[in-house]
Amino acid sequence: MTSPSESAPIAPAPTPSDQPARGAVGVSESSGEAARATGVPRVVIVGAGPRGLSALERIVAHSAATGRRVQVDVVDPFPPGPGHVWRTKQSPRFLMNTPSLFPTVIADDGVLPVDPLPALRGMSFDAWRASIADGSLVLESLNDDDAALLKTMTRTDFPPRRIYGLYLEWVFTTIRRNLPESVELLVHRDAAVAARPVDAGRHRFAVEIAGQQELPADHVVLALGHLDAHLRRDQKDLVDAAAEHGLQYRPPAVPGDVHWEELPAGETVLFRGMGLNFHDVVTELTEGRGGQFVEAPGEDGAGRLVYRPSGREPFVVVGSRRGTPYRAKAEIDGYYARSLDHKFLTPERVRELADGEPLVFDTDLLPLVRKDATRAFYQTLARVSPGAFDRPADQFLADLDRALGLGGPEDPEDPTPWDVHVERLVNQAVAYENRLNIKWQSYPFLDERFSSHEEYAAALVHWLDRDAAGSAAGEDDPAKVAFSSLNWSRTLLKQVVAERGLQDESWYEELMRAFSPLVEGLASGPPALRIRQLAALARAGVVRFLGPNPVFRVDTERGCFEASSPWVADEPFRAGWMIEAMSPPNEVRRNVSPLLTAMHEHGLVRAKSLHVDDGAAHVAGPGLDVTAAPYRAVGTDGQAREGVWVLGLQLASAQWGTSIAAEAGAPAALGSRTLADADRVAAAILG
Repeated sequence: MTSPSESAPIAPAPTPSDQPARGAVGVSESSGEAARATGVPRVVIVGAGPRGLSALERIVAHSAATGRRVQVDVVDPFPPGPGHVWRTKQSPRFLMNTPSLFPTVIADDGVLPVDPLPALRGMSFDAWRASIADGSLVLESLNDDDAALLKTMTRTDFPPRRIYGLYLEWVFTTIRRNLPESVELLVHRDAAVAARPVDAGRHRFAVEIAGQQELPADHVVLALGHLDAHLRRDQKDLVDAAAEHGLQYRPPAVPGDVHWEELPAGETVLFRGMGLNFHDVVTELTEGRGGQFVEAPGEDGAGRLVYRPSGREPFVVVGSRRGTPYRAKAEIDGYYARSLDHKFLTPERVRELADGEPLVFDTDLLPLVRKDATRAFYQTLARVSPGAFDRPADQFLADLDRALGLGGPEDPEDPTPWDVHVERLVNQAVAYENRLNIKWQSYPFLDERFSSHEEYAAALVHWLDRDAAGSAAGEDDPAKVAFSSLNWSRTLLKQVVAERGLQDESWYEELMRAFSPLVEGLASGPPALRIRQLAALARAGVVRFLGPNPVFRVDTERGCFEASSPWVADEPFRAGWMIEAMSPPNEVRRNVSPLLTAMHEHGLVRAKSLHVDDGAAHVAGPGLDVTAAPYRAVGTDGQAREGVWVLGLQLASAQWGTSIAAEAGAPAALGSRTLADADRVAAAILG
C-alpha cells in the first residue's frame, strides 16, 4: 500500500531485529556497489499484501531453481503478508466472503513452470488450516482463541479476515526463513511516495519511501492493492454540508481503518451500501457491542435467528441501489455447485475464444452465460420438483436443450432467436412462480411501491428469510444453482477477458456497467449467516431499510442528514451521522496515491482510456495502461516501460475481477491467474 487512510497507523521503519536471519542486506552504498559489480538485479516490490507476497514468492522460487541472484526490497507500511486489508489486528467479526477451501497464494505443484519452495508446497489456506487443526503445523505466535477457531473451522466455513491474514503472515515468514543463498531481502515498513527513472548509473529507477530514503531498482513491481480515493462530487457536497452543520460523515474506507466505537448508542445512523463491508460493520455495532444472536426456538423458527440487544447499538438505517443486500452464498461442499453441467461456456470454448480481435460481450459471451444459467436452473427444478412442468420433466429438459440450440435448431431456416424459443417453452410449460427471472432475483422490489418503512421492512425480512432458506437448501435450490453457474461463468470469463479482451465500448457499457453489478449481486454475496443475522436485526427493530435507489442529502433547515427512497411513501429518516459502507473504488484516476502521481509525472505510468461511441469519446478505465502479460506499465508517451510491472487491482483495465483471490487447486489460466501473473513477472526479471 502506498497511501493508507488517515486512521491507519503507519509503522516505523524496521529496526535491526526486524531483518531476516539470513540473506538480508541493508540499503547502503556497499550493497549498491556490490550489485553494480556483480550484475545482480535489484527489485523493489511496492505493496506487501497478497499480490506483493505472490511476487516475492515467485521471485524466490525462480531464484532457488536457477541459482540466479537477486536483491529484493519490499515496501509497505503494513505488515508483509497480510498487508492492509488482511492485517491480523482487526476485528474477528470481519469475515471473508469465500469459504476456507477457496483462497491461496501458493500454487499446487505442476500448475506453474517452477514449483514453490518445499516448505510451502501444497499450502493453500485450507491446507494450512487443516495442518494446524491436526497438529502437524505448530505456530508459537497463535493465541488460544485463534487456535480454537482453526481447530473447529471446516473447509466450507467463512474465516475471519484476520485469520486469513495469519496465513499470509505465515507464508511470508516461511519464505524469509527458507531464503536460498541467491536471494537478499529487506523489508521497509514505510510508504513508497515516488519513483523516477535514473539516466546514469547501473539501476534504472529510484524509489522514494516516506522515510526520505531512495531505493535503487532495476525493476519496480506495483502490487498496490486497495488505495484511498478522491470522493465523488455528491460525497464532497456531503462533507462540506456536514462540516457546515456539525454533522458526522464517514467516507468509503476499509472497515479495519474506522473507529466504530465512535458511533453513538441509541442514535440513528444512516448507511449507504449493503455489500460485504456493511455486514461486517453492522455485526461490529451489534454483536461487537454485547448483543447476542441465538437460534429461534420451535419449529416455526427453524433456520432463523433471534437478536437480543445489549442496549448499546445505534439505530441503523441502510439503503442501496437494489434495495437489498447481495444474495447469500449457497451452503455447498465446494466453491461451485457440483451439479453444474455447462454446455456453452466451457473451458474448451474459452480456449477456442483465446485468439482473435476483441469481442463484444453482449453478442459473443453473454448468451453463453445465460444459456448455461438457464439450463442449470431448470435441471435443478426438474430434479427437486419434477411436477413443476406441464409435461414429464425429462421431456421438458429435452425440449429446453433444443430451444437452447444443443444439437442444432429443429429448423435451420428459422430466424427466431434462442431466447424467444426458451421464453415460449417456459411460458407454456412452467408456472410463473417456478420460472427463472434473473432481473427479479437481482432487483426484487424495483417494480413495487410501499406505503411505509414498516411495510418495506416486512417485505425485505421475508425476502431475507427466503434467501437464507435457499442457501440452506444448497444444491437443491434452483436459483442458488443458477447463481453458482454465474459464478463458474465469471471464472471462465475472466480468462477470456484477460487473453482476448473486449472492445472498449463493450467493456465499459456491457461488462462494467451492466453485467458486473448483476453478477456481483447474485454470485459475490456473503455467507448465509450474514443474511440470517440481518433478518434478526430487522425483526428486533435495530435495523431498518430505505428501499431501492435511495437519495441521501442534507436538510439545511433542520441541520441533519436525511434519506429516503422513491419507492417507499413515508417520511425520510433523519440523522446526525452518515456512513459510506463501502471500500474506496478501484479506479486509478481517483486514487489518492503520491506514488502513482509521481510516476505519472515522470512518464512511467498512465491510466487506460476507453474509446466509446465509435471512438468519438474517451472515458477513464479503472486501471493502468499495460502491455499484454507479463504486464509492463505503458508510459505517458505510449511506450512500454521496461522494468515497471503491474500486478493486482491496478490491472482492472486489462483483467476483470482483479480483487478475487487465487483459487486453490485451479489451473494457471483460470483460478490461479493472479499467481501466473506473478510467475511471468518473476521469469522476466530473472530470465
